[in-house]
Order: sequence, then C-alpha cells, then structure tokens
Amino acid sequence: MPVHLAEVILRSRTGERMLEKDFDMSIFRAAEKLRREFELKYDRDNPVPSDDAMADRLFRAAIQFYAQVGTYCVDTGRAIRFTEQEIREALDAAPTSETLGEGNEQMQMVHRDVEGKQEPIIVAGVQTCIYSDDNMAFRIYKRCAEDKCVDGIWGGVVTKVDGKYDVIAGTPMEIFGYRRNVELMRRAVAAAGRPGLVIINNAPTSVATIAMYDPAKGMRRSDSCMSTGVSELKINYDDMDRVAYASGAGISMHGAQNSVIGGFSGSVEGATITCVAGAFQSLLVQQSQIVEASTVPFQVKSKCTRECLWVGSLALQALCRNTHLIVGGSMGDHPSAGPGTKQYLYEAAAGFIANVVSGGHHIAGTRKFTIGNTPDYGTPLESRWMGEVSKSAAGMKRTKANEIARYLLAKYEPNLRNAPAGGTYADLYDLDKDEPKPEYQRLYNEVKEELVGLGLEFRTW
Repeated sequence: MPVHLAEVILRSRTGERMLEKDFDMSIFRAAEKLRREFELKYDRDNPVPSDDAMADRLFRAAIQFYAQVGTYCVDTGRAIRFTEQEIREALDAAPTSETLGEGNEQMQMVHRDVEGKQEPIIVAGVQTCIYSDDNMAFRIYKRCAEDKCVDGIWGGVVTKVDGKYDVIAGTPMEIFGYRRNVELMRRAVAAAGRPGLVIINNAPTSVATIAMYDPAKGMRRSDSCMSTGVSELKINYDDMDRVAYASGAGISMHGAQNSVIGGFSGSVEGATITCVAGAFQSLLVQQSQIVEASTVPFQVKSKCTRECLWVGSLALQALCRNTHLIVGGSMGDHPSAGPGTKQYLYEAAAGFIANVVSGGHHIAGTRKFTIGNTPDYGTPLESRWMGEVSKSAAGMKRTKANEIARYLLAKYEPNLRNAPAGGTYADLYDLDKDEPKPEYQRLYNEVKEELVGLGLEFRTW
C-alpha cells in the first residue's frame, strides 16, 4: 500500500533532524556517486536523447538516490525518507488515467508512452500573469479558452482591486484578489462557450489557493490543484496544506519539483537524477496523481537551454518507460524571449516537441521566464502555440525531434542571455478586435511554416 498522507506528515516531524546545508550537500554527494556508478553521460550534441538503456539506468539510479536522500521539510528541519520498497509500491499504486474538466470539456489524462501517439493534454494560458485590470484579464482568458487546441488554461491575478487597492501576498487582500480573479476566469470560459473547461491557478499561499475553490463561481473538484515544492527536493507546510485540502476534497493533485542545473545536483547528469527523484517526491510527499519532471538552469533564465532539453527529455523517458505514471513536463513553458518574437516561438517549440516525444503532457501554462512587474505580458497566441505544436508532435520519433531541436537551438541559443523582450497584449493585439495584429500573425505563420519544413505535421482544429 502507498504511504498515507498522515504518515508523511508524521515523518516530517520525526525524521532525521538536519541542517538545510547538510541536506543540500547530501544531494550533491549522492548525485555525484550515482551518476558515475550508473554511467550517466550528458551528450550536448543530442539534446533530445534516444538512449533507452541510459534512461533505464537513470530510473534505477533515481530510486536509490531518493531512498537515500528523501525530502527535506523546511518547517521542521527534518528529512522525510522512504524505502525503495515504499517508492516502488507507490509507483505500482499510481493511477494510469485521471478525469479532469466537466461536460463537453471533460477529458481523460492518461499515461503516455515515449514516442507515443496518445494525445497530450495541454493546459495553456499565460501562467501567473499579472493583469492591469479586470477587463484585460477577462479578454485574455476568454481568447485563450476559445482555442480548441488547448484543454485548460492557467490564471494569474489582477494586481489592484477597483484600480486602487493593492493585492499583497500574505495579507487578506491576497485571498480577496485571487478569489475575484478565479471568478473572472470562470465567467471567461463560459463566455468562450466552454463552461466545463479546466482552470488552474496557484496563489502564493495555500489559504488563498484553497479560497479559489467554489463549484459555482471558482475552481471545482474537476480542476487540478498544484503543489510546487521547494527546489531542490524540499517541501514546506504551506505546500502540504494544499495537499491535505486536495486529498480531503477529492481534487486531483498535480505535484511539481524542479531540479536545478548548476545547483546542489552538481552536474547536468546529477540534475537529471534529481529531476526523476522530484517526480517521486510529487508522488509520495505531495500525494499527486499527476507528477511533473521539471528542471531549471541556475544561470540562464530559460527552460529551453540545451541542458534543460536533455535533462527534461531523459527524465521523462526514464519515468515513462519504467512506470505507468501520468507525467507532465515543463520544457518550453518559460522561454527567455518575450511574446511577439521569433525567438519566443523557437524556444517554446523546441521544449514542447522534446516534452511530447519523451512521453509528457504539458499542463504548466506558458509565459516568459521573467515577467517582473510588467502587466498583461502575454497573449492567447503563445497559448495556441503550446497547443498546436504539442498536439502535432504526438507520435514523432525522438530522432526527428532531436533534428528539429538542434536546428532551433542554432537559431536561439546564442541569444539566451540577451533575449528580445517582446511586447504586451496591447503591443501585439488589436484591442478593438481582440485579435493578433497583422505583423504578429505573420511572424507566427512564418515560424509555423518553418516547422512544417522541418517535418512537423500540424493538425487542424
């Protein structure tokens, strides 16, 4: 039987007491030892690898790694650990499908195979965007929801209530602001003709996240709940509050955890081990039905670097070849370039394709890696790009995906550290028609034709 949530919480209070820095060093030492023992070797010339034997070795290494290291609870200063048998029992007991959404928008999210033809579920929208006002948020949500190539949308928050009251995290205004925002989302998807569409949002604190659930006006049991953990292999009680609520309410849990390339994982190969172990944490600690294999670079603000593609692809392949987990990936969802630029579309496409051919869904939304304080910093066209590219890549061979990734990397890799900023919704869309301006639509179509020339057969909706 899988480990019960109450037992996980008990272990967070009774596990080995450690300093956080000592836990961080245990990640480094274990990852370094196991990457050598299991002969894991980063291949920069093949950002989308197709080495099945290495993916299987990675899986075995990650099992040993997570049993040894575990998860650190930052609130108690203790390690939560599981035996290899407990990890394998949790993997065996994990669901192979999950029902999300309602009515005509209800969907089955299933385990996908490496190079599988199973359609990936795409929850797009502009993730955690800040909006200038209610009207702008509603317009963007509605347009995102109208694209039939996406199966759900992410939300953000309007930063001022009635144009003058600031929404500040950790105060009652956070609850008030996020609650108002999710009601905007629900009205927007209904106005788009898709009232049962999945909507996801994740406030800074658990109390504000939980406050967004309301079957009439807000998020529903048919929408997923998100727990992100703390990088690397850490958790806090605020995240566990979300887990406890979702578990009690019967809401599907989506757990994520980033490994950090150049962080305590050490090498690129070490980050890959930690990435797979992060999925185990999502399953066991965050009690998730949908797990995420995710990584970020320490220095470059993009989830589309060459190293990110390799780490994310191999981690997904290790999980999808050796388990029946429902796995999401996050490659491509945080480019360095901004909306309205070719580089944004190049970066995102490389990540989306690598993610899908390696067995992943994509339910993390899309946005520029760093948005700062810029409101309305995204458009429905990037959301459509996630849906169109991801669903069209289903069934593609990894060797073809690798060719495309190498071509795209040559286009954007030299500019990752000085990427173009792009523009906001008002810069890129005709505000009277809520449609892309002609120049942005032309740019989008040009990159789409470029991918067609590379062998991606786009579906139509």
